[in-house]
Amino acid sequence: MKCARCEKEFLFEFHSVSHWLKASTLDDRQLSFILYNYGSPICEDCENDLRDSFYAYGVNPNHRQSTKRKG
Repeated sequence: MKCARCEKEFLFEFHSVSHWLKASTLDDRQLSFILYNYGSPICEDCENDLRDSFYAYGVNPNHRQSTKRKG
């Protein structure tokens, strides 16, 4: 499977996306962000990067950018 974020090939070891969702260590907001923005699971390296940086600014990066454009 190709990672939708970095486009690197990776082995998706789950039978379905729902199994991946249940087994993931990411929280609901992080999982929702991945599925909304990428449409499919991402590789482990990208998951780790997302986990480490998702709350770094206290707000979703897409939301922060969209509010800057409005004001």
